[in-house]
Amino acid sequence: MTNQATQADTGFRNHRVEFVREDDPGVTPDNPEYELFSDTLETALVWSADAQVEAQRGLGDYKIQNHSTGAEDHQVSVDYHLQRFFVDDSGSPLDPAGDALVRDAEGGVRSTHTVVDRADFDGARTYVVARGAYPNLSDLSGDPSTALPMVASLEYEAKRVRMFRVEQPAGETLTVRSTSESDTSQTLTIEGDGGAPSEEVMLDGTTGVSTTESFDSIDAFELNSETDGAVVVEDGSGSELVRLRGTDNYDGAIGDLGVPALGDGSHADPIGSDYEHFLDDYISQDGGDMAAEVRSASFSVDNGYEKSAVMGTAEQAIHVGAQELEFTASVAGNFAHHENLTDHLEGNEFDLVWEMDGGTVTFTSAVLSDTGDVGPEAGEVISTMDNTFQPKSVDFTAN
Repeated sequence: MTNQATQADTGFRNHRVEFVREDDPGVTPDNPEYELFSDTLETALVWSADAQVEAQRGLGDYKIQNHSTGAEDHQVSVDYHLQRFFVDDSGSPLDPAGDALVRDAEGGVRSTHTVVDRADFDGARTYVVARGAYPNLSDLSGDPSTALPMVASLEYEAKRVRMFRVEQPAGETLTVRSTSESDTSQTLTIEGDGGAPSEEVMLDGTTGVSTTESFDSIDAFELNSETDGAVVVEDGSGSELVRLRGTDNYDGAIGDLGVPALGDGSHADPIGSDYEHFLDDYISQDGGDMAAEVRSASFSVDNGYEKSAVMGTAEQAIHVGAQELEFTASVAGNFAHHENLTDHLEGNEFDLVWEMDGGTVTFTSAVLSDTGDVGPEAGEVISTMDNTFQPKSVDFTAN
């Protein structure tokens, strides 16, 4: 008998993907007030990790002696239907992409994010927790041929990402223990759905410590500091519900902190507002029509993050670099080829203004850095040009 698919990762599984802005990169605020990216997601939180594993060989060895892990490299991303404009009336980031677009007075990003993805399946939950997530807007695309909202693609460089599987309890007290005798000063906060019930448990090494509260769900479990051994939460029958790995599990590097406790904070409410559509938008070039026909448009913002390994931790330092802006458009018109090539060769600069439902995006002093080819083919009704612009800066004004 062969095994059948078990839907281990399916697009029909229920996900709750939330973010909260961090005051200090990598530190989730106490009592977090979570927000949704959108009421409609295109993807769950997509995570890729590189532990930078290296093989050790000595002089004369043709076989590997040991494997060691190094500084961790994490990227996460999420795609969602754009529902809010990037900034509010004061110019502060509103949509999470706004933190990738608007710099602070010192030239840094406005906020890093903690992002938590919870998925439910067959009585268990999985969590992906990204802390110290530095955002880039990898793409915002508009296409008038579709009635669907525009999709924003956020990509993050993250300091720390971990994944947990949690079996759910059945209305019972829980037992918490470590696999190391040295773990006697750390506290694990356990919360049920909505933050209640909640209990703080002080570790006592390998000795199990029972909760006084009974839990019929586990939605958060957070250590106040890393442990040497693995922290195990068990139900009343001694079955393991969740495990937080310690530094001993990661070659002495950073250990797990768990899923942030909600405390007096809250999970996100639905946004409930209209979505951003491209069909009724307008893009102008120096105050006039950009082209007779605009077939599509998109832009991206890359903040030039640089990562470097530092002594004493597997978390890499992330530094904010130069902001790279790119605007692309597919256009058509009777003289578009001549006009665009002339602008490119002369290095002409102009302002591009994209009027969206929620506000206006102005790409200032944009130069046409790459012009699309035009060469009509037999039978082709109209030729389009795929043009790329490089603006000096970008400004946002909410309606």
